[in-house]
Amino acid sequence: MGIRMRRADLMICNILLAAISAVPALAQDAATTGGLDEIIVTAQKRSQSINDVPVSLTVASGNQLRAAGVASTADLAKVVPGLTAQPSPINTPVYTLRGVGFFEFSLAATPTVAVYNDEVPLPFGAMSKATGLDLERVEVLKGPQGTLFGQNTTGGAINFIAAKPTNDFRAGVDAEYGRFNTVDVQGFVSGPLTNTLKARIALRVKNGDAWQKNPFRDDSLGKVREKQGRILVDWEPADRLKVSFNVNGWTDKSDSQAPQRTETFISSPGNPNSAIVAALPPLPNYNNRTADWSRTGDFGTERLPLRHDDNFIQGSARIDFELSDDIKLSTISAYERYKTDSYQDYDGSALNIADLHSKGKIETFSQEIRLSGSTGGLIWTVGGNYEDDRVDDAYMFYAQDASTSYVAGPLRGGPAIAINNQRIKTYAVFGNVEYEIAPRLNLIAGARYTDRRAHQIRAGLFDTSAPFIGERHLDPNIYSFPKAFTFLQTVLPPFVTDPITLTPTDNVTFGDDGYPLVKPLTQRLNEDNVSWRAGINYKTANRGLIYATVSKGYKAGSFPTTAGATVREYRPVTQESLLSYEVGFKQPLFDRKVQVNGAAFYYDYKDKQLRGRVLNPIFGPLDALVQIPKSRVWGVEGEVTAQPVTGLQISAAATYINTKIKEFVGFNQSGVLSDYSGFRFPFSPKLSIVAAADYEFPVSDTLHAFVGVSSLSNSSTTASIGDIPQLRIKGYTLVDARLGLKSPDDVWRFSVWGRNLFNTNYWTSANQSQDVYVRFTGRPVTYGASVGYRF
Repeated sequence: MGIRMRRADLMICNILLAAISAVPALAQDAATTGGLDEIIVTAQKRSQSINDVPVSLTVASGNQLRAAGVASTADLAKVVPGLTAQPSPINTPVYTLRGVGFFEFSLAATPTVAVYNDEVPLPFGAMSKATGLDLERVEVLKGPQGTLFGQNTTGGAINFIAAKPTNDFRAGVDAEYGRFNTVDVQGFVSGPLTNTLKARIALRVKNGDAWQKNPFRDDSLGKVREKQGRILVDWEPADRLKVSFNVNGWTDKSDSQAPQRTETFISSPGNPNSAIVAALPPLPNYNNRTADWSRTGDFGTERLPLRHDDNFIQGSARIDFELSDDIKLSTISAYERYKTDSYQDYDGSALNIADLHSKGKIETFSQEIRLSGSTGGLIWTVGGNYEDDRVDDAYMFYAQDASTSYVAGPLRGGPAIAINNQRIKTYAVFGNVEYEIAPRLNLIAGARYTDRRAHQIRAGLFDTSAPFIGERHLDPNIYSFPKAFTFLQTVLPPFVTDPITLTPTDNVTFGDDGYPLVKPLTQRLNEDNVSWRAGINYKTANRGLIYATVSKGYKAGSFPTTAGATVREYRPVTQESLLSYEVGFKQPLFDRKVQVNGAAFYYDYKDKQLRGRVLNPIFGPLDALVQIPKSRVWGVEGEVTAQPVTGLQISAAATYINTKIKEFVGFNQSGVLSDYSGFRFPFSPKLSIVAAADYEFPVSDTLHAFVGVSSLSNSSTTASIGDIPQLRIKGYTLVDARLGLKSPDDVWRFSVWGRNLFNTNYWTSANQSQDVYVRFTGRPVTYGASVGYRF
């Protein structure tokens, strides 16, 4: 079996390489065109041609993102092969790039793929949901990025670059109407205010009706209510001084998505609720709109409002001062605040098996200062970062219908609050140099020292007799964690004879001594590391690049927010590390009519962080953070962009990865203890392909037509380690298309479009939650029309 798999892996790699080499051959006979536009990026924090950057890098312009319907970071999977995005129970998106991800939904969980707005870090995943407003471009850097960017990351970095204020007056509006009465309107106004001051204002509003349907009753879910805004101001009071201000924010009051229940899994067999759960009717069909969720009257209220009320605001100031023709000082100061108040049904049923009401707040202040310049053949950057994070995360957990809620006699676990309050301070210094040792031959080296100090000042599981946000609770004489845990002290090892009588305000989590903690749990996690990068690259005579790099990155440790019965579930994971070896090339061909890029990489992965399970004798499998001591990833990727005839541009990009756990004994999501050596990572499809073709042609001197089609294909993967059939994610292909008319100067355009054109039934995530298996489906086919106008 292993030999056959290795042969299959090699065959797929050969197919990718053959496809990359075939397109240039076809282009030799193509008609003469003006060639592809040169792409300028700031991936190394200075403006460079993309062909001069020795990093695997995907770039998409603002126009490309609008055409593809990319409105958030999660949507980038449409244009970036190897990137996947998974929803989580509390609306914290999780990004996985080249198989490197961390499926953990606590607000304070640091991601493996960092997201930035104009180089300003969005340090926590929840902040990155709405990022698609009025963009110039987005740059996706693959592999560890600990040297130049402000957050150590093992997977990569995504930098959204906003469209900047213009020297002359400009304005524009784009409006879209689509299926489910979805209206998406955005616009901008830009121009000078004085000789030294210019500004740009952008706004977006998106509203839509429900798209999920309940087959058991007349009920629907999925309304969209989003708003975004940004104000940019550039001030140049002197020739060598530029100050940029950026204030942006968004609100999201949309419905929460309900998962699709696929199968029953009784966590605590034999308990009275087991029969109730087992009697749940299966869904009559499994299309991507079907789901079930809690009914009217649950939670003792008129209705559980399955919606979220999230908002985010960011303010930043950047100063660039040219000390001389060759040296520049840059500082970036930023403040960010995120708030959430949301309800989620995480069991996909009318029962209260795993329902959540989450509330949280994040406040972040960050500061970067750097000095950059060039001396002879040496290009250098040195600097430092500081970040101060305050995270308050809490959720009310309702599981009174789950088999795990029953303890003994009439005692059952009632609604309880899981709390996680953290304070994090991070300090870093960094440097990077690039030196031309011979004509067109450069050496690159960089390093960053990071010191991170995290303090969990309050964590645990608490019952409450007071409303969390207005709910009337169940009978506290029956549904009470304090009463249940007071009893459990006498029947669980070490069988205490003098149990503590708990009150609703006590932390009921059991300590290692068998007694409840009573007081909130406090923990510290102080870590430091040195991330680094070294490489060599050669610029070919026809403006190409061949490079080889070795780099090491780290991802910080994390405390979980979980409804833990014992202190085991609250223990943090320590930092993970990834050592990357990569070789690649970037080559324009045929007078820039064709661009071919390719890379091969190997990751040596240590202490990979994972949200896994521990087994509790009463409550069955419970969430906990775990670590995989040793694992590895290898892969190849290729990209071809060609303009064979005037007006036609075609592109294809593919990533193939092979992930493997080399050493890990633990529990999977179903609570099965096993040695998982040899298994692959979750959320890591082996093959990911994105492709697009766009053709524009004149209809008359005053009218052009255009047509385009794009696709995303992901092979199958899994949502958990081990082979759990209910948690498999099947492979899928999504196809989008567009057709329209425009003016030759692009002042106006009109188009009709379809997304997920063939209504593919697919899902992006799956989980075992208490007594059920669930999965999150992708959106069904949507179609509509768009119009845009530029003044």
